[in-house]
Amino acid sequence: MALLARFSIITKLIAVVSLIGVIVSGCLWYATTQMTQIDEAYSRFVSHDTKAIADLRTVNRLVFTMSYFNFRNIAEGSPDEMQKTDKGFDEASERLNKVLAELRDAAPSFAPRIDGLKQKVNRFMADSSEARTLASSGLKTEALVLLHQTVDPTFDAMVSEGSALGRDIRTFVDAGARDLAAMTDRTRTNTLLLGGLGLLAGLFAAGLVAVFGITRPIGQLVEALRRMARGDSDAVILGRDRRDEVGAVGRAVEEIRSLVARKASEEAERRQIADAAAAAERQRTMHELADGFEVAVGSIIATVSASAGALQETAAAMSTNAARTTDQSVTVAAAAEEAASNVNTVAAAAEELGSSVQEIGRQVDGSANLALRAVEEAAQTAGLVQDLSSAAARIGDVVALITTIAGQTNLLALNATIEAARAGEAGRGFAVVAAEVKELANQTTRATHEIEEQIGRIQASTEQAVGAIRTISGRIGEISQVTTSIAAAVEEQGSATQEIVRNVGQAASGTSEVTENISGVAHAAEETGAAARQVLVSASDLTAQSEHLTVQVTRFLETVRAA
Repeated sequence: MALLARFSIITKLIAVVSLIGVIVSGCLWYATTQMTQIDEAYSRFVSHDTKAIADLRTVNRLVFTMSYFNFRNIAEGSPDEMQKTDKGFDEASERLNKVLAELRDAAPSFAPRIDGLKQKVNRFMADSSEARTLASSGLKTEALVLLHQTVDPTFDAMVSEGSALGRDIRTFVDAGARDLAAMTDRTRTNTLLLGGLGLLAGLFAAGLVAVFGITRPIGQLVEALRRMARGDSDAVILGRDRRDEVGAVGRAVEEIRSLVARKASEEAERRQIADAAAAAERQRTMHELADGFEVAVGSIIATVSASAGALQETAAAMSTNAARTTDQSVTVAAAAEEAASNVNTVAAAAEELGSSVQEIGRQVDGSANLALRAVEEAAQTAGLVQDLSSAAARIGDVVALITTIAGQTNLLALNATIEAARAGEAGRGFAVVAAEVKELANQTTRATHEIEEQIGRIQASTEQAVGAIRTISGRIGEISQVTTSIAAAVEEQGSATQEIVRNVGQAASGTSEVTENISGVAHAAEETGAAARQVLVSASDLTAQSEHLTVQVTRFLETVRAA
């Protein structure tokens, strides 16, 4: 098919059209020639064969007419009538000779038989003339005998010969008609066959030209253009060496490919520069955000850690004071029990009672001082716990800020992913980084949720601690009131030592009350210690959570800076 590439499309189309024209012209020439032959054959058939049949019928009619005039001549008695019959016979015989000559020309194939028929006709006319002559002479009987003996056999032979000749001519004409019909059918079939073959040949040639000269090379160029549209600037342009219009288009496509490759290279270079600048700007922005975030969150975490440390110290002090209060309460209880046991012997040892009363006064004063200190420390602890709750609330605000930043980072990562998808192959690396940033934002969101949960637990613990501290403060207040009452009672005992014996019962009941109150103080001190330990545990949890938050923030910032 390389031959098709040497000629232009218009030349190939003209060649195909010319081929189809030649084929159609050949078919028309053949059909015209055959139809001319058929027309000539039909003309001969109409002018000769059918005329021969008509002439033969005329011969038969004229023969019967002449026979009629023979018998009419014999039958007529008037000379005028006989002359009329003679005249009619002569006209019929003249017409018969002329028709026989035309019949011989119309059916030359039957000329010998027509000549034989003419001989019979001549003999018939001669015998008939002799019979009419006898009739004109008045010898009608002799004329009639001559007709029956001579003219009638000749007439019968002539009629028989004419009938046989007519059948043969009709058979010949029918055969000719069948030949003409067969020739017509054959001509029509051959014309259709040649026309169909010519049309198929033309269509085949047109198909070859269309497929190998137009469609396939254009399809190859279209495929090359599609590959170029997909970014393949190295696509091979087939058909550019052709000499037709497709070759011109191929050369134009080759120029376009070179231009596209050059433009793609320039665009890739510009895109690389722009990507590098964007990456640098994005890196700078991320570092600025990370630094600001680190400063803000670091300050908050430091505050929380410091508050947690202070809370731990306060809780430890509360626990120590509670233990000390418990120990002092145990001591006071032991002293009260000892005073109660000494009440039974107070009558015998007033001096010992006085010293015991003084000792009790000192212990009660110590208990009062401890109670006052416990009240002050409980108030301080409540303030620290309240500060802890406020710090936890501030941490919650920071966590909300972190969540907001993570959401914005997620949106930025999503936008970056969309822009990377629009950038196509060049944005694939940026899409990977955006996906990692999005995953880090999601991790940050999950971490902030965990921190929020921990802060919620811390706030709940601090609220419990505040409630417990308030309870401890109330109990310690009660202890302070009790110790004040004890001090007044001791002073009263000191001023009324002389009434010791009388007031032994009252002293015994007072010491019992002291013992009970001291037990309450010990119980309150134990509760204070338990609450302090709970606060210490909560503070430790808060410290651990702040450290965990610090680690997560550090990891997040490292990831952001690395991105």
